[in-house]
Amino acid sequence: MKFTKLTSAALTAGTILSILAPTATFAATAEHDADANGGTELPMSDKTEVGISFGDNTDNGNTGYLRLQMVPHVLDFGNHTEFLSQYPTFDATGHNVSTDSNDRHASYKNTDTNLTATLNTEDPKLEDVKGKAWATVVDKQVTRENNDPEGETAKTTKKSGTWQLKVKSDDALTATENGETINNANLLLKNTAYGRTLDVPKLTNEAQDSGFQADTTIDNDDVSTITNNVSLSLDGTSPEVEVANAADSEGQGANVFGWDRSDINLTLPKDSKVGNNIYTAHLTWTLYTGVTAS
Repeated sequence: MKFTKLTSAALTAGTILSILAPTATFAATAEHDADANGGTELPMSDKTEVGISFGDNTDNGNTGYLRLQMVPHVLDFGNHTEFLSQYPTFDATGHNVSTDSNDRHASYKNTDTNLTATLNTEDPKLEDVKGKAWATVVDKQVTRENNDPEGETAKTTKKSGTWQLKVKSDDALTATENGETINNANLLLKNTAYGRTLDVPKLTNEAQDSGFQADTTIDNDDVSTITNNVSLSLDGTSPEVEVANAADSEGQGANVFGWDRSDINLTLPKDSKVGNNIYTAHLTWTLYTGVTAS
């Protein structure tokens, strides 16, 4: 192949330029050199949390050999287009009972997720309360160390039972914006289900239960007195209503009382006047023993 003088000159010039040109460099910051990065060394990191939860897993802070461990923290009766006097009852799925055309949102907070939590469990002893709104009394009295001497006068003993769970209305349904009330509404928890497990730590997931060891040589009976239908007038003045009553030697472990969300009903008086508002009322659940201190 022959090169012309012009081609040869061009190649020679290109070679000279490539020799004279500086070597290419790329922007970079050295690791482990704070000065090179304005005062902070590389590599540097940050964190991401990935989370998911199921049901109501809050801790109410109660402690003790005998304690009220859980109650339904929210009973959500939904958001509805209007109040229809011929259909005055709502259930805790957010549904206006007996009509399908009046439901707007599953939650009273105007969202489509109903806030009535239900129990997640695989414990076969709790099969009857699985998937229900629930309240739990934990009875670990068999582990008590500061017992009264045995005898007829003993008040604090190393035995299960002798307690009552009750609930009452604190106030009437009250509008959050203007304070207007819906008086004489009724709350009904129907068909109370019951389950008892000795595997307390697995149910509660609380550190205070981690060392619990059941002792069935002391006692091992279910709670025998349970109210089937718990009915409350939401007026703030009516007396407490008993949910369950554990006799002496009953209820060792975790006692769970549950209600299907569709069996939790809020019924408003047919002459109720409502506005475009959120109405809330409150309940207090209390665990008693009826035993006076020495």
